[in-house]
Amino acid sequence: MRHLSKAGSRLGAGAAALAVALGTGIVALAVPAQADGGQSVTAGSGDLAWGFKQSFRSYVGNQTAALPPIGALPFGQRITITAPATFDLAGTPASASNQATPNETLPYLLPVSGGTVTSADDLTVETTGGFAYHFPSHYFEITVDNVGVRVSDGVASVVADVEAVVTGDFGEWHAGTYGGDGVTIAVADDTDVTLTGDTVSIALTGLRLTDAGAAALPLYGTGELLDNLNLSAAVEAAPTAWTPSVTLSQANGLDPEATTTVTVTGSGFDPAANIGTRPPLAGQPTGVYVVFGKFAETWRPSEGAPSSARKVISQKWVLPEPSFTQQGGEDPYTLLNADGTFTTTVQVSADDAAEGRYGVYVFAAGGPVNAAQELYVPVTFANPGDVPIDVTVPETTTPEEPGAFEWTVSGTGAVSLGTAVQGEGAFTASGALHQVTVTDTRAGTPTWSINGTVGDFTAGDRSFSGSALGWTPAVSANTGGAVAGDAVQPGVGTALTESRTLASAPAGHAKGSATVDAGLGLRIPLTTPAGDYTGVLTLTAVG
Repeated sequence: MRHLSKAGSRLGAGAAALAVALGTGIVALAVPAQADGGQSVTAGSGDLAWGFKQSFRSYVGNQTAALPPIGALPFGQRITITAPATFDLAGTPASASNQATPNETLPYLLPVSGGTVTSADDLTVETTGGFAYHFPSHYFEITVDNVGVRVSDGVASVVADVEAVVTGDFGEWHAGTYGGDGVTIAVADDTDVTLTGDTVSIALTGLRLTDAGAAALPLYGTGELLDNLNLSAAVEAAPTAWTPSVTLSQANGLDPEATTTVTVTGSGFDPAANIGTRPPLAGQPTGVYVVFGKFAETWRPSEGAPSSARKVISQKWVLPEPSFTQQGGEDPYTLLNADGTFTTTVQVSADDAAEGRYGVYVFAAGGPVNAAQELYVPVTFANPGDVPIDVTVPETTTPEEPGAFEWTVSGTGAVSLGTAVQGEGAFTASGALHQVTVTDTRAGTPTWSINGTVGDFTAGDRSFSGSALGWTPAVSANTGGAVAGDAVQPGVGTALTESRTLASAPAGHAKGSATVDAGLGLRIPLTTPAGDYTGVLTLTAVG
């Protein structure tokens, strides 16, 4: 699963202006199980592979520009590891000339120590051990321990315990102790999380130092790019959510003068939930009784109802292994499968002498009480003149979300076309439009278009027509059925002084997004007075 966090400016209005510069069945259900808190990450099942910052490892590992009288530390003492972390011997050292064994400019492997995975958008993985940088002639000792990865709403950050001890002023370093525990030192531009049944893999690219990271490690500023990070670990299997339910092949309008065989199908029954308290299966799994009977309205063992409240007419005993085999493995016993399912039959017939409600009842067998596995499906018999009427009510359909249409223009400031080049018959210049991203998830996927028009270019009291500007649109990363607009030749006819389509999508297009680029071209007469000209290209979203 891919999660991207990218910088960009969202326009709340329908237009954006860019400066262009020239110059510089019948069912009984138990209460559903509650959702769990996620899967636990198994300690010791993997490693976090990271090198912090390659250029910094080279700088410290080489003791670049070490100052007398302290000078450079011996090899092997410049970058050290805090167990159980190790150097990544399969990694690439920042400096091949480092003479330590192993090369102390290698990246690191930090053993996974735990964490929780709720989803690819919401997880925490923790590690143990760390690494330290020692450069006394440049007045610092830096220790980074217990590095962790947190993903929240698809955005990943790196957290660590950091201590930077600065013993004297050096460049932008000032004497003091910096850092703390649990510092969010970096945030990723791109987060790639892959989940299988029993593993989690994380790849973070574009890791950039946060404000808190820059404060804890004052050698670098906010936004400084750090090394990419990779992590793989095992996760414990998600616990099975047992939700008992039973369905009947027939339940209404049965013949009161006959005996009818009714098939009972069950699912969601935990085979280990009920342990016998009496012979013949005391201390062993006992499954459930499946009964057709005429029970009192208050019949459940969990409510303290006595056995006399449960008039049994036909009964089966549904048992898991090994109890099923121990009891002979045949009628009246039925196997409760390991996945919590069973199929059995009961004989349904009327008994006017008994009081209560006809139905198929399920409850824990062999003595234990288990409210979660106490189920009841009513059974009715036909009266003379009864005409059965059946209707199936489908699952409620959720109305389609209305969705939204959004578009953003990346970058800030003017689009520079540089300095025009004199050619035969004209000055020409070129550049690239700021990238536009369009996302349309609206219901019904109506048509949309992004259009552009440009006014005159001016430099003080000098000007030339915007018809000198043309473009060549292109669409990429297109999951929304977008189509690039036609190319507009610069200096031909009205060019972009009339509204032209940059990109569009027809009605019924796929829901999704598209990235739109355009190469810009300018062609103006050689008689154009010299100057730094600026025009405004206005983009408008329609749809």
